[in-house]
Amino acid sequence: MTIAVEPVAPEYVWTANNALVFTPRGMPPAAYPVLVHLLGRQEPGGRCLVTHGAIASEICVQRTKVTRALQHLAFARMVFKEGNGAYRLSPLIAGFRTPAEQLQAIGAMHDDDRFDHPDFQERYEQQIEAYEEEKQAKAAERQKRLEPPIDLAARRRT
Repeated sequence: MTIAVEPVAPEYVWTANNALVFTPRGMPPAAYPVLVHLLGRQEPGGRCLVTHGAIASEICVQRTKVTRALQHLAFARMVFKEGNGAYRLSPLIAGFRTPAEQLQAIGAMHDDDRFDHPDFQERYEQQIEAYEEEKQAKAAERQKRLEPPIDLAARRRT
């Protein structure tokens, strides 16, 4: 018995394909294949529905490296997390149905979200510094010794 399957053509998107030109210096090596993978999986408008585990298995890297890569892509404002397993590529690199749609999305971007900005590298490094400081502060908070428990028996009236 033969089953006929009607092939469904993927929805093609238009993009400028200049994503790797804007990657900042110092990104983890896994960020590049993760970015290329997201560029290949995106829906029109740059939305990507994929989990860290799926990316890791498809590009053959550890899940922790995917997590770190996505963090750095977010620091660089190239990828925005929308929820669990949902990411959106920056309109500067995302694919759209027409160039006009991309230009409209780029025009609506806030200046802080642009990575074609002259101080892009400095802003990326500041994001990393702020993240590291926050991480150290949380670690220091966890390391603080807890106050000894109150001795309720000693405080009771006799």
